[in-house]
Amino acid sequence: MNLINEYALLVAVSIPVAVVVAMQVYLFLGGERGTLLLPATGGFPKVEIGAVQPPVMDVSPVWRSAPAMAAANETQEEAA
Repeated sequence: MNLINEYALLVAVSIPVAVVVAMQVYLFLGGERGTLLLPATGGFPKVEIGAVQPPVMDVSPVWRSAPAMAAANETQEEAA
């Protein structure tokens, strides 16, 4: 009985892994490149340390504060 439980656990874990690998093979054979489910099959992009990145925004944002609004039922809340 214990052997059946061990194989049941092995099957329960291996079926989803096999499905993901089969989907990746299907996508690869269908011509998909760079959009596979397991990204470890491709190379990683190089990150240059110390490279100057362009600024994201050249203009500082305009901050506008909205006036505080009182709740419509403020008098009822105070009475409660």
